[in-house]
Amino acid sequence: MSDQHAPGESTPDPSTPAGFYPDAQGQMRFWDGTRWTAHTQAPAPAAPAKKSHTFRNVMLGIIAAFVLLIGGCLALLGGAANEIEKSVEAEQAKDSQPGGPDNPLTIEPGEEFSVLGFDYGAGWSVSEDALGSPEITGLKVTNNRDEKDGAIVEIKFMQGSEVLAVVDCSTEQINVGETTTLDCFSADEMPDSYDRITINDTF
Repeated sequence: MSDQHAPGESTPDPSTPAGFYPDAQGQMRFWDGTRWTAHTQAPAPAAPAKKSHTFRNVMLGIIAAFVLLIGGCLALLGGAANEIEKSVEAEQAKDSQPGGPDNPLTIEPGEEFSVLGFDYGAGWSVSEDALGSPEITGLKVTNNRDEKDGAIVEIKFMQGSEVLAVVDCSTEQINVGETTTLDCFSADEMPDSYDRITINDTF
């Protein structure tokens, strides 16, 4: 339509089809094809603006990333916990081996023996030193473990389940395959009698 006028104004082009058209007051007025009528209607509502979901999408992305991060951390913690548990179990198993801290090994003076990859040679002896304490001499150890290590052991003189005297022996760090003599010291008195001697790693 070329012209759209309210009643009383010039009429639209005769070729304009019948229908509602906006008049000068902003109302939708019916044009019957030849003239304006008194029929009006409210203007068609504007199409609602599309809501932006940018904020929602960003928040969902942050939440997803947070969930993945937490999941990853939990997986790492779970893996670390498993490794720690395995390490603890390995140490407990080692401690319970003969000669480990939890399982002293009975030994005979002069005889060779082994404790967890440390091989102790024959020819060592037990005596009483000038101060009346037990003395261990000539006790040598060869490191056949997987890495450089040092011996720190307790040699105990036992009567039944009673510890009568303790001799602490140690070495410097020994390379794999090397042999060295233990340094031993005791502040206890040499017992008059005992029924066995034991050795165990201190740690």
